[in-house]
Amino acid sequence: MDRDHLAETEGALTVTDRLWRAEMRRVFGPDAVLLHGFSAERQGEPGSRLRTTFEARRCAIAAWRHVRRPAA
Repeated sequence: MDRDHLAETEGALTVTDRLWRAEMRRVFGPDAVLLHGFSAERQGEPGSRLRTTFEARRCAIAAWRHVRRPAA
C-alpha cells in the first residue's frame, strides 16, 4: 500500500465528506445525515449543490477504497 497515496485519498475523503455533510445540514437541517444519510435524498437533485457534493464524496470513497485494496 502506498502510504502517501493513502494519505492523499484520506485527505480528499475528509474534505468531501465535510462539504457533503454541511450541504446536507443546509438543505435538511441539523439531523440531516441521521435522517437522510442512507436514503435517496442524500444524493440531491441533478444539478444541485447537494448532488455535486454527493458525487465528489462518492468518488473520494471509491479512490480511498481502491488504494486500501491489497496488491494482487
